[in-house]
Amino acid sequence: MVQKSIFLFDEYPGLEKKIPHISLINKKTAVQHLEALGNSLKVSQLWIKRDDQSTEIYGGNKPRKLEFTLADAVTKQRANILTMGGTGSNHCLATAIFAQQVNLKPVLILFNQPITADVQKKLLIFRSLDAEVLGPYGEVGGLFQYMVFKRLRRNTYFLPAGGSSPLGVLGFVNAAFELKSQIENGEMPKPRYLFVTCGTMGTMAGLLLGTKLADLDINIIGVRVVETFVALYNGTFSYANAVLKLAKKTLKYLQKRDSAVPNVKLGDSPTILHDFFGGGYGKVTPEGVEAIKLVKEYENILLDTTYTGKTFAALLHFIKEKDIKDEPLLFWNTYNSRDILHLKKPDITYKDLPKSFHKIFENNAEFHIEDTI
Repeated sequence: MVQKSIFLFDEYPGLEKKIPHISLINKKTAVQHLEALGNSLKVSQLWIKRDDQSTEIYGGNKPRKLEFTLADAVTKQRANILTMGGTGSNHCLATAIFAQQVNLKPVLILFNQPITADVQKKLLIFRSLDAEVLGPYGEVGGLFQYMVFKRLRRNTYFLPAGGSSPLGVLGFVNAAFELKSQIENGEMPKPRYLFVTCGTMGTMAGLLLGTKLADLDINIIGVRVVETFVALYNGTFSYANAVLKLAKKTLKYLQKRDSAVPNVKLGDSPTILHDFFGGGYGKVTPEGVEAIKLVKEYENILLDTTYTGKTFAALLHFIKEKDIKDEPLLFWNTYNSRDILHLKKPDITYKDLPKSFHKIFENNAEFHIEDTI
């Protein structure tokens, strides 16, 4: 891999020798004016950050985090990397894809989510990538297994769900400086509002901290797409407080490694919208489906039902509720738009998975909503 300079190290050169990093993504992902969709909504400044194209292999928000966490695992000379997520987890898929590039064996603790063709496809790709898959568990059971393995397994790098450790969060601190460069270059106006999916909180925490360090006055609005118990992972019962706590941890991590990093004020409570969750992780919502259809129809950009569809539905509601006309809004697309079917080996079937996963294929013939729109 060719090592590229990154915006965070350009801003704070003292960090470069203190923080592990490998290059996975393009230096910048495009910002795009959603002119056709904006015209239909009577909104003049609707923009999207195309993180769905973050790498040629696999897009989305996960590669930004993995640039730091995989580098840490390599530096520590681990043989395996263990993480967790749903049976159709994008994070687990990205980890499995890029772990192979740095000679790490992926180990995936998977918990149940609604069964779709997309979930089935991801499971077959996990096996094709030679990942060890464990489960499927209930969400609490999966977290328990992760904590048990953390005590028992040796020579393994433990990566939290979503890659949302302080190191992983740095991927989006860096992304905020990237956005600043695009604004300064005239690629887009400075957004007043930035909408982003909020699951394991690392993406939002990074943008929250990064925009403060970059001196960008932007209202970051997170849309929750997971159960609120995920906040317990950061030792708090409040989801908003969990985001803030993760951002503060990351700031301390940076300041310990470079005294030039200022002690910015992060505010008291980040803005999290909870009304678009739909009652369950991965559960399809009518509002999310409608948002996906609109973006596909007007801009030919694909969103998903678990994360970005719900987030764009929240943005649409916000536009209507606040009567937004000319204020710039930015939607940060955290989904992957790269084709992944080629990652599945043709001879792999569900019978190559552990028997505990066979029921996902034998008892279900559902199709993912994205396959029909």
